[in-house]
Amino acid sequence: MSSKRDKRKSKRISALKPTRIYLKGQAFQVMDISNDGIGIILEDGAPSFSIGERLAEIPIPLESGTVNVQGIVSHISFTAAGQTCGIQFMFSGGEYEAVMRFKKERMQMVSRQEKQ
Repeated sequence: MSSKRDKRKSKRISALKPTRIYLKGQAFQVMDISNDGIGIILEDGAPSFSIGERLAEIPIPLESGTVNVQGIVSHISFTAAGQTCGIQFMFSGGEYEAVMRFKKERMQMVSRQEKQ
């Protein structure tokens, strides 16, 4: 049994339809999302982020329109997908419900055949 445990409050969802969000004037591919934050892929030439950096507006695209959520950069990592950036959401109102709608809208549906 592994002693390494995931300390997240909520599970990450990475089976998403291709989704991009715009930060610092550039589009970033969403790698995963949880109830508390979002992971993006940092491509070569992308604007830099720093741990602890506050982001005043993270535009969450919904079918009904865009909702802006505040966030703070929690980590920058290297994964199989490349360099990634984790951003923790900082909710100040009704944004939590918007993030839940976003997750539902962006999740890929897995057919019963794919599960077997």
